[in-house]
Amino acid sequence: MTSRAVITSSDVEKVVSAAGALPAATGSYAEQDYVMNLLVTVVDYMLRTAIVVKALQHFRDNRWHEVRTLDDLEDVLERFRNDRAGNTALAQHLWGYKLWTRAEQLRGLVRYFRSIGVTDEKRLEEWAHRSSFKGDFEGRVKGLGRAVYESLVMRQGVDTVKPDVHVRRFAESAVGRPLSDADVIEVVTRAAQRLGLKAYELDWRIWEASQAVK
Repeated sequence: MTSRAVITSSDVEKVVSAAGALPAATGSYAEQDYVMNLLVTVVDYMLRTAIVVKALQHFRDNRWHEVRTLDDLEDVLERFRNDRAGNTALAQHLWGYKLWTRAEQLRGLVRYFRSIGVTDEKRLEEWAHRSSFKGDFEGRVKGLGRAVYESLVMRQGVDTVKPDVHVRRFAESAVGRPLSDADVIEVVTRAAQRLGLKAYELDWRIWEASQAVK
């Protein structure tokens, strides 16, 4: 793990300079559907964008009307065994891909949110705005870390950034050294403030620019 560094004003200005060349974002992270938020949480990290898009579209095309609430989702989970074969079948049912570890993580996320009463979109949004990674998410679901948490709360309107590979690469390239997750969040958030942007708006600009050069 990268050690915690001190983010200096010079670091922030370097990110401001790099970010100044980015075009305005055309999209948004916002997601107001509870079930989709849970699915995106476990699918949209460390996978190619094309796979994520196809997986979520498969759900919309084939399972949307079947799974509209946490109760519905729990009913689906119960129909499949909680082992590799069962979770592979569950993943194919939901997303059309054999993402069995993501199905396993979905079970854990559903179980966690049920245990704390985060059972619909209103409660999810409230939780996102009062929660912290360390106090409310770290270690709760195996395999889901800081970047996943920040992405989840961003979709509920929390002004933050997610330290995923794209934002990390951008920030580290700008400042010229490795950064911890917390450093990435701090330097990009402070740069956004200097630019008069929401942190998540700058995050989205960085992501769109990363997709444009592929």
